[in-house]
Amino acid sequence: MAGEAAAGLVTAAVRRSVAQILTHEPLVRLDAPLPGGDSPVHRMRVGCRRLRSDLRTFAPLLDQRWSSPLRAELRWLAGLLGGARDAEVQRARLWSTAAADPAHPLDPADVAALDRLLAARRAAAYDEVLAGLDTARYAALAERLAAASAHVPLSDAAFVPVSPAKSVRRPLRHLRRGRHGAPAARDLTASSPDVDWHGVRISAKRARYAAEAAGLRRRARVLAELQDLLGEHQDAVVAAALWQRLGREHGALAVACGRLAEREFAAARAVRTRYLRKEGTLLIAFRR
Repeated sequence: MAGEAAAGLVTAAVRRSVAQILTHEPLVRLDAPLPGGDSPVHRMRVGCRRLRSDLRTFAPLLDQRWSSPLRAELRWLAGLLGGARDAEVQRARLWSTAAADPAHPLDPADVAALDRLLAARRAAAYDEVLAGLDTARYAALAERLAAASAHVPLSDAAFVPVSPAKSVRRPLRHLRRGRHGAPAARDLTASSPDVDWHGVRISAKRARYAAEAAGLRRRARVLAELQDLLGEHQDAVVAAALWQRLGREHGALAVACGRLAEREFAAARAVRTRYLRKEGTLLIAFRR
């Protein structure tokens, strides 16, 4: 890739992520649903994560005086959106998990009571999102993002010839060999702690975003498959912990919450089995 193309690639990646954030902000404020069942909170949060990944992947090609503070602010915004998004996921998962075993249905009244609890949590988290979007901190961040749509501050290295594969080398290495706080993808076992599975999921997500930003579509597809599989595991683990906590907090719902947690633990074990069967094939595919 020529130096000119490198600068263009970085600029395009950053602008795509910026657009995803800014175009979904009005929809977040309106709490307007999106086609296909997605939510603007989710899409805006993904935009934050992608942009933070872009800034990490292309760090040598960007003016660090601009990108480093921006990454910190994007982390704040993603965290602000996270509570509302988690509540959305948990509420949807309640109904799917409750219906997962028709032969042993849960009491509909208990499921409805849990749904009301989760709806209240989502409403409270959403109010926090709206309050955050009305702060001077967000206004300053939005102004910086809008400015990036017109001009992405690049370093001199952005105009030196560079290979697209070079920009994803580090996140792929972390996935293959591990990184601080997370093992390598191939080192996961059926008995590995949940934190290790989550760590590899984060490594896979970072590698996927880097590959997409660099235009490496085939690698990105394989990494997306890997990330999605590990994401299923994380969703089940988080949901199981939630049902257990709600069961302790609301004694009348303890039985229903216990059964929901059992189903989530079973789902997590099933994902581990699927992953261990497919992991070798996936890693070989993106190594080529």
